[in-house]
This record gives sequence, C-alpha cells and structure tokens, in this order.
Amino acid sequence: MRPARCLFAHTWLAAGLALAAACRSLEIRPSDLERQPGAEREQVLRDWKAAVVLANAFLVSPYRRTLPAGKFELGPQGMRFVTQHDPLPILVRVTDWGDWVVRTGFAAQERENGFVVGAQPPHKDRLVDHSFFRDGDGDWLSPRTIAELTLHETTHVVYREGTVGFWNGAAYYLEAIFFFRYSNHSAERHANATSEEFSVFYAEGEAESEYKSIYREHFEQHLAAGPTDHCTHGAERQSPRRRE
Repeated sequence: MRPARCLFAHTWLAAGLALAAACRSLEIRPSDLERQPGAEREQVLRDWKAAVVLANAFLVSPYRRTLPAGKFELGPQGMRFVTQHDPLPILVRVTDWGDWVVRTGFAAQERENGFVVGAQPPHKDRLVDHSFFRDGDGDWLSPRTIAELTLHETTHVVYREGTVGFWNGAAYYLEAIFFFRYSNHSAERHANATSEEFSVFYAEGEAESEYKSIYREHFEQHLAAGPTDHCTHGAERQSPRRRE
C-alpha cells in the first residue's frame, strides 16, 4: 500500500476484506482512453507511457536490487511485468474500495494482479480522475510519480506481500491493527526498498555530474547497513514469486 500523505485511519481495516470484494470496479486501459479521446485522456496516456519508459530505465539500472530483472509492457489492455517467469498482469482499477483507500491517506492498494486506486478531484471522468493520475488537489501526477507508484505496487505483487490474496490481506490488517504498523509494516519492506531505489536512481539521473558519485556512495552505504524495520533490499535472488 502506497501512502499519499501522513493520515492514517484504524477503523476501516477490519471491514476491508469484506468490502473490497463487493465494490464497483473500472479497469483503466489505454484502449478505453483512446476510444473517446480528449485533451485530458491524451495527456494521461502520454504520461503513463512516459512512466513506463522511466520505470524500465530503472529496471536495467544498478539501482534495482529488489525486483527481479524484467520490464513493463503497456498494451491496449493495460500493463504487465515481464520476467524470466510467466508475465504478471499489473492491472489498474478504480474501485469503491480504492475511493476509501484514498480517503484514508493512501494512493493505492495492491491486489494479486495489480492494484486499486480511488477517485480524485475534479470527479468528472472516472477514467482519468483518480489517484493513478491525479493528486488530492486534482493536479496531474508526474510520470516520475506514476512510475514510482507502479514499481511499489508491482513489488507487492511479485513478493505476494500485503493485501495480495485473502489470507495475506487478513494478516496485513491484523498486523496493522494490533501493532499500529503502516509505513513500517513488515509487508511493506520490499516495496519500500524498491521505492527508495527508484528515488535514488531518479535523483542521481537529475544531479549534476560532480554530484552523481555522492548518490551512489550513499546508496551503497545504505545497502551495507542491512535491513531495517522500513526496508529490505536485494532479495530478488530468492525468486519471490515462486515462494509458496
């Protein structure tokens, strides 16, 4: 689950599993954005494509330590993450539960084959007015933010951690309720690691040449310090999707 801002709620967690299964769902597909084109739909499709390019650049960089080697493909029916194993669908859905996730301070929540997002202002076009493309003020998210969100939630899917499946979801909520864990939740540590790796990758890419080595040095020092209660890097060698 990816936080959008520092606001957390406790009461919705216990009802989550039951409500999530019975909500409206709209899958966000490039083909639907293209079917009735308009300026906003064309913009978000460009940003989505740019985000995939950026995410793929990260995946072939030395900063990728947690996700397995692979690439995202964005086709008419949506995204998938292609690795040496079977391709994983990374579907994006706007749902009633996603609306509630957004109200409680998060941008998205992982599922077995992607993630759900929720409505954002101006609430005119459900295909574009949601937390995959807009922030809480209704402003457009940058390709960088879309890429980071996609990578974070894909890590959940790959490792089957978080609200990925009924029993994983039950365990996630129980830990959150009884241990008051959110950003430091044990099921967020691989996803947080990917987010950190991408952030350093992007910052190093934007930095002046004389400062690039500083980012790399600090990144390696962080990795050498080992796992923390916030992040666990470099576990892709465990072939996570194959762990049952």
